[in-house]
Amino acid sequence: MKTFHKILFVLFLFVLNPILGITQTSSDQKEVIFNSNFQISIVPYLGTNGKNSGITTNDYSFNLFGGFSAGTNKLELAGLFNINRFDVGNAQFAGIFNQVGGSLKGVQFAGIANSTLDSIQGVQGAGIVNFTTGAIHGAQLAGITNFTSKSMNGFQGAGILNFAGQNATGFQGAGIANFAGGNVKGTQAAGILNFTPKDVQGAQIAGILNFARKVNGTQIGLINYSDSITGAPIGLISFVKSGYHTVEIGTNEIMPINLSFRTGTRSFYNMFFAGFRPEISRETTWSFGYGVGTSPRLGNKTFLNIELSSEQMQSGNVEALNLVNRFYVGMDFQVAKKFGIFAGPTINYRVFETSFDRHPDLFYYNNFRVSSEHTFRYNKDLAGQFWWGFRAGIRFL
Repeated sequence: MKTFHKILFVLFLFVLNPILGITQTSSDQKEVIFNSNFQISIVPYLGTNGKNSGITTNDYSFNLFGGFSAGTNKLELAGLFNINRFDVGNAQFAGIFNQVGGSLKGVQFAGIANSTLDSIQGVQGAGIVNFTTGAIHGAQLAGITNFTSKSMNGFQGAGILNFAGQNATGFQGAGIANFAGGNVKGTQAAGILNFTPKDVQGAQIAGILNFARKVNGTQIGLINYSDSITGAPIGLISFVKSGYHTVEIGTNEIMPINLSFRTGTRSFYNMFFAGFRPEISRETTWSFGYGVGTSPRLGNKTFLNIELSSEQMQSGNVEALNLVNRFYVGMDFQVAKKFGIFAGPTINYRVFETSFDRHPDLFYYNNFRVSSEHTFRYNKDLAGQFWWGFRAGIRFL
């Protein structure tokens, strides 16, 4: 009985076709395209347009489960899916997916996926994925990923990945990664990775890695890479191919021999260093640490160094906290293109475990002294010491 009712319903809709305003229009295309004021369908070909569904464009299309048409001019709604062979305008909504074989001008929302095979001027919003092989002028919003093989001008926001095959202008924001095959003009922000093999004009902000060629702006991430950058790369490790790279051999009041590597730019760089005492003993006294700094130019060959660092010091294995925190202000004189000398005073603050009795002596080779010492109120096993010191040495590369 239910099947009989469906048949009567469809026959009734076909009878209404002339009233609904289906008209034939001339076209240079190989097939004839019809225009309809609106379509009502249950599934493709089971509706008011019948066997002409695929060659009819509709101003309005209402599809109980799914619809199939040549295109939509104003509005299309479906419980499950919409399929359009050519262009869609204004608005398209579906419970599961929308498929457009042409361009989209307007908004397109689906519970799972949107696919447009030509350009987009407007907004794509999907619970999982948005896909287009054309350029985007507007926005893509997806729970997992957004993809365009061409350029993006506007906004891409995804829970996992944004992909633009060419230039990206505006904002790319993703929980995991952003990728642009061309230049980026604007901002890339991702939980793990931002990548473009081309240039960035703006900012890259990532939880782990930023990668670009020329950056006219800044990079903020755990690891930053660029060929050149105009701003400051801020992170744990920043490597600028044409930037600031030095190897340092130096000395200070507690470690006679220190090796250090600096990388980044003179406006902001990272330091990795290690030191040791060349003494004959069962356990070698050594240290390792990390720091950041800046080096503004004072003269033609003279630079100022302002650095903040921390190093762990021990004899033998690392068994207890013995952290020397150092603030350094010094002068750097470039004797030659890839060779310089440096020297300057330091302010030092040591934090160490008092319950450990095998900490190495601080001033083993000189007469420096601790200026003040105290025990932390909130932890009696920790103490702090303050003193003045120095750093000096040579730099090359």
